[in-house]
Amino acid sequence: MAHFSGEDQATLQVMLRQLFQSVKEKITGAPSLECAEEILLHLEETDENFHNYEFVKYLRQHICNTLGSMIEEEMEKWTSDQNQGEESGYDTVVQHVTKRTQESKEYKEMMHSLKNSMMVVVESMIDKFEEDEMRSRERQRKIQKEKSRSYCTDNCSDSDSSSNQV
Repeated sequence: MAHFSGEDQATLQVMLRQLFQSVKEKITGAPSLECAEEILLHLEETDENFHNYEFVKYLRQHICNTLGSMIEEEMEKWTSDQNQGEESGYDTVVQHVTKRTQESKEYKEMMHSLKNSMMVVVESMIDKFEEDEMRSRERQRKIQKEKSRSYCTDNCSDSDSSSNQV
């Protein structure tokens, strides 16, 4: 994500919109903000389509490209160290590799880059939303003006015709 183009930004916006549309009903149905946060935190567990979202696929691919070789090296190193000593279970390997990965410079750089990129994308989406809202309000004002003009014109012509009939 070092080279973050406008096209990348547009693609991520489309992916996020798809994800937002998919979870919109679940989130808006939540009784509180805390509940909505819980729904999002456990989306992978509760949404059978979670791994089919383009945004999730993108993140998975990005993580694999950025950290994949380091994770494989760490797993090989850990398993070879363990073969020389006592046996450890799969959970222990995962915990060790996860810890080492999260402490690595590569992980921190990836997270920083991802955070910055997503902030740009989300800010852009918010700006677009606000612009759309302003345009919508402006259209509503114009429609209201037209209705009031039409109402005035209709009433005025009614008055004229009724005074002409007298």
